[in-house]
Amino acid sequence: MQNDRASIIHLNVTDFAAAVAVAKDPQLADKAFAIALEGSARRVILNPSRRAWDEGIRVGMPVSLAERMLPSLQILPPDVQATNKAEQIITSVVQTYTPHFQCDKGGHVYLDMSGTTRLFGPAVDSAVRIRKEIRERIGLDGAVAVASNKLVAKIGTRTIRPFGLAQIREGEEASFLASQDISLLSGVGQAISSLLRVAGITQIGQLAQLDDEQTIAFLGKKGLALRDAARGLDRSSLGPSLAKQRQVIRKVSFAEPILDHASLKAALVSAAEDASLQMRSENFGCSLIHLTLSWSDGRSSEASKRTKEQWILDQDIERVLWEVALQAANRRVSLLAFTLRLSDLHPALGQSDLFIPTQLERASSLQGAVDRVRTKFGPAILCHATALCHAH
Repeated sequence: MQNDRASIIHLNVTDFAAAVAVAKDPQLADKAFAIALEGSARRVILNPSRRAWDEGIRVGMPVSLAERMLPSLQILPPDVQATNKAEQIITSVVQTYTPHFQCDKGGHVYLDMSGTTRLFGPAVDSAVRIRKEIRERIGLDGAVAVASNKLVAKIGTRTIRPFGLAQIREGEEASFLASQDISLLSGVGQAISSLLRVAGITQIGQLAQLDDEQTIAFLGKKGLALRDAARGLDRSSLGPSLAKQRQVIRKVSFAEPILDHASLKAALVSAAEDASLQMRSENFGCSLIHLTLSWSDGRSSEASKRTKEQWILDQDIERVLWEVALQAANRRVSLLAFTLRLSDLHPALGQSDLFIPTQLERASSLQGAVDRVRTKFGPAILCHATALCHAH
């Protein structure tokens, strides 16, 4: 009988954006294509199809190089709406099995099935059903693994992707990991992988055998966590699901009722900077901005704006928010408070400056620098001049 403690399921839909494109247009199934943003001479491959991967096309490769390597390669733009819809459907499927789940970007889902045996049977049975239901509803197939923690479950799907089922029972983590390639271990990037291979460490089990002194001498103190991971040790819990992160909310109440647009704009900019910093820290972009204004006569007004793409940077969110505010602020009554909502949050696209035009590259780079300072010293350390007249 399977030990109920081996109850973490990981679902991995490999090459998620490409898989969604195939599900939407099955004629792409046997074609070499890749996803890349439009409008930049420095475009790179975001996601190759399985056929393109077999032909040597890789993530991060310049589109110009990929097209020279494979003249028949078809380049498609990201379909944000389709991928967002697929993520929402996957979320709707998994949340019927357990309230404890975590949906990450790119088709990665974790479920904690602890205590659900009486309802659904062993976790491995639920894994089979979840995979089947997602395939039937939206045509996406993937690899699923069941293990006692997230780390081992994730490596389990990596060993069988793009499709299949793996089950690692509690107590079998170390033996399962021992013969796996070191590159499958989270935290082992190209640099660390090269360093380990120079030392003859090519399998996870070899890293697991190092004692503390050897590990620190070789990888430093931070290497101890990597060594422990190689032993299958993982105490991390599931993070909040996307379903619970669909909006970032900021509520502002004024010390005294206001009538002028300048004070309102200052407060809106301050709230937008704070909300968008949280959103970006979680690697999201928003597609809906909603504003509710509360008036001194007890009434309220609201307005919103939606995009088919994403708003990520402060400058874009503040611009759109002010347009929304002008729609909502259509009364000659004192304003008491407002509520800002950044909604329809989905994994942010174009986070690398290689993916965006030069003008946006500068804005994105500046935003990243500002975010790092705000995160380290507090949001108020750097703010838009407009927000300075708003008293918190």
